[in-house]
Amino acid sequence: MKHFLLYPLIGVLFLFGGCGNNPPWQGDYFFSFEHDMEGWVAKGTDLDNPPVEWSIQRTQEIVKDGNTALKFYLSNLNDAGKIWIERSFDVKSDSLYQVNVRYSFASADFGDLNLWTIITGVIQEPPQSRDDLIYQGDTGNGSKADTGYKWLEKSYDFTVQSSSSGKLYVIIGIWGTWETTRTYYVDVVQVSFIEK
Repeated sequence: MKHFLLYPLIGVLFLFGGCGNNPPWQGDYFFSFEHDMEGWVAKGTDLDNPPVEWSIQRTQEIVKDGNTALKFYLSNLNDAGKIWIERSFDVKSDSLYQVNVRYSFASADFGDLNLWTIITGVIQEPPQSRDDLIYQGDTGNGSKADTGYKWLEKSYDFTVQSSSSGKLYVIIGIWGTWETTRTYYVDVVQVSFIEK
């Protein structure tokens, strides 16, 4: 009699136990960079001819949430530099996704002239050149005069087909469209995946 009760229990455990091995095909992710880069990797392109100084690193200088944000620094002497962070996410292969990428972005750029360009996108493979990046609006903070850094809330939606590799790559960065040195900050990154 006890064996008959045990078989349904084993079946239920097998059914639910196997679910934990499935990849997170949809869901919400939050990053605040409090302890490390949390899986994000710093990348760049068009950073030579002549070579320019650049970095993306954790900082406590200016933050939106907690004690740490990311600092994007680019001395854009070649008038072409592009730097970004990227992170891969496991998704269901060959499937269509609605992806929302939102984050807090601190900029000291004011007025309408000599603004740089924001990079944000979701793509199937890691970007290899400038043509693989996705460009958004400018880096202006909306102020008419120099009032210092101002936090802006950025949000972008993408519909993207995953590849057979079962990964999608999220990128966030800046394109130096004017020959000068600038610094920006990124914090509270949120990424949401919904399979369509």
